[in-house]
Amino acid sequence: MSFYEHDKTEDYLLKLLENSEPPGPAEVKREAEKFGVPIVSDTGAQLLKIVTRMVRPSRILEIGTAIGYSGLIMLMNSSARLYTVDFDEAALERARKNFAKYGAGDRVRILAGDVSDVVPMVEGRFELIFLDGPKGRYYELLPHLVDLLPAGGVLLCDNVLYSGRMSGAREVPPEKRTIYDRLEIFMHDVTSDPRLITSVLPVGDGMSLSVRKPF
Repeated sequence: MSFYEHDKTEDYLLKLLENSEPPGPAEVKREAEKFGVPIVSDTGAQLLKIVTRMVRPSRILEIGTAIGYSGLIMLMNSSARLYTVDFDEAALERARKNFAKYGAGDRVRILAGDVSDVVPMVEGRFELIFLDGPKGRYYELLPHLVDLLPAGGVLLCDNVLYSGRMSGAREVPPEKRTIYDRLEIFMHDVTSDPRLITSVLPVGDGMSLSVRKPF
């Protein structure tokens, strides 16, 4: 099941992935598909896996736990401790079971609650932050997340191209205009913040990849 609309380029990238090992735990992916839980795309999961291995973080912050699929990708490709934020208790219960099933439960701290309330209260530094929560909140979360990054820290954000709507490849229906407008603010801010170096990558539903500058 696909939770994003994609083009022939993404179809090609997905075809290439068939030559590689699955980017994440296949059983958890099937669980997400069974219960209709949106998770990171296969191409996005592969990028997340590679970035995690490159950064080699000791602490990871994730916005959007769902049932633990992306969290497990980061845990299985690092020795980091994961702090993950979500409000959906039913999904979080599945996530707890999945973290435990894969032997990672003792490295996870779940921060249950609304992201707008939880994220401003988070303290410390995180070498890797994965933002995959409500798209309409990205712009308000960004200043807090940048403050949590050390020099060289990486911020990876999913769904930033909104199934081609941000580029104009697909029309923005009236009911999605607010999310579009808020994503437009985020895209401007994340690409123009003087503390960050950012590239936007057309994998999955689009991912922005930012590194915090050392000065």
